Amino acid sequence: MMNRRFVVASILCGLTVGVLAACGEDEFPTNSCADVSTTCVQIGGGDVTTLQTTANTVEPNTTIILGAGRFAMTNSLTIRTAGIHLIGQGIDRTTLDYGEATAQVNGVDVQGDDFLVQDLTVLDAPKDGIRVEDSDGVVFRRIRAAWTEISDSTNGAYGIYPVKSQHVLVEDSRAENASDAGLYVGQCQHVIVRNNVVTGNVAGLEIENTQYADVYGNLAEDNTAGIVVFDLPGNPIVGRDVRLRDNIIRRNNHINFAPGGTVAVIPVGTGTFAMASRRVEITNNTYEANDTGDIALLSGLVVESDEARWELATATLAGTWNDLGLGAGATAGTITNFRSENIVVAGNTHTGSGLHPDLADPMMFGVLLILTYATNPVDSVLYDSIGEPMFHSTDAAMNTNDNHICVGGNTGGTFASMKLEDQSASNVVPFFRPAAPFAPYNCSTLTGGPVAEVVLP
Repeated sequence: MMNRRFVVASILCGLTVGVLAACGEDEFPTNSCADVSTTCVQIGGGDVTTLQTTANTVEPNTTIILGAGRFAMTNSLTIRTAGIHLIGQGIDRTTLDYGEATAQVNGVDVQGDDFLVQDLTVLDAPKDGIRVEDSDGVVFRRIRAAWTEISDSTNGAYGIYPVKSQHVLVEDSRAENASDAGLYVGQCQHVIVRNNVVTGNVAGLEIENTQYADVYGNLAEDNTAGIVVFDLPGNPIVGRDVRLRDNIIRRNNHINFAPGGTVAVIPVGTGTFAMASRRVEITNNTYEANDTGDIALLSGLVVESDEARWELATATLAGTWNDLGLGAGATAGTITNFRSENIVVAGNTHTGSGLHPDLADPMMFGVLLILTYATNPVDSVLYDSIGEPMFHSTDAAMNTNDNHICVGGNTGGTFASMKLEDQSASNVVPFFRPAAPFAPYNCSTLTGGPVAEVVLP
């Protein structure tokens, strides 16, 4: 049954032929209020004034249907109401275009539970494309967040950007040409990211300081780095229980055009890295032609060597953390989250990667790889071994695995432990490069059981 507001709109559209043409049935070929049983508003393609007025005055639990066309946006579309569903006619039919905006604003900026955005494109937002913050029940479906210019450091930082939110689903969407991360999930809990395409970004798909995330069926291609998971210091959620599975991560050799921040030091040609991460599974992914390498497992001390910066007051922490055995900080009542530990890498395929490490990498990681491997391929999985009390370049019995790094099930690739904290350009320590199944890293399961399943309401 059509809802009341849609009936009124239909009557007004039918008063004259001219108005009917303006309303235009072809403006709503995919989605319309006729498909919605709750309060619904239809806005004709390009009608920015009505769109902004509606967003500013909308009642809770309202669906806003946008017609086909280009909305020439000059300010953020701000939503602060619960239960809003923002739906266009398709990625190629409805576009919120910020190319003429002069203010430094996000494209779509949301704080409100039960938010859905679907079937539209947000183009050239000065800051983030679609930012949803402090919300519970968030869905991004069949949307595109992109910038027209390629490799431009003035592009917005994040395309699809749920942050500090719970119960998040991102599916069947695209993120392109972001100067930080195309698809970013940060400080969230209970997340599914599936069947998306990320291209042309610095970091294609990024899971940061997030608990309980299932990331699968995505294509990461032509980014600086494909799919990454890590914690940064100072955030009140300790990342845990992240599954990266059944993704395609190939040809991520795009120039690093980040204007600054952590991602600015990512080497060109990175497939995946897990940094300051715990309880992570990296399984059944396809890696291909990532020039620096496919998978790196790194301590957070690689990017921030001051352990005090990693201290978190336990009284401020959100989510579940006290079963993780995190190290105590030097300050009373704190823990630290710089260690990478309890990680499983298994069942991935590796083809043609590690042939051209990034020599311009500001951290000199690529130089170390060239000095170690020369013209040979870099090993498929690299572990920095920071925090391990014992290391030996040839004797497995003289290597410890206190951080429980498990690569025993990844026999389709190769492995090396790097002793990174002792490396320098003038004194390259030989890597430990055991044969499969890579003892003493030949475990294949997480301690404490597998990563928890993510179930969204």
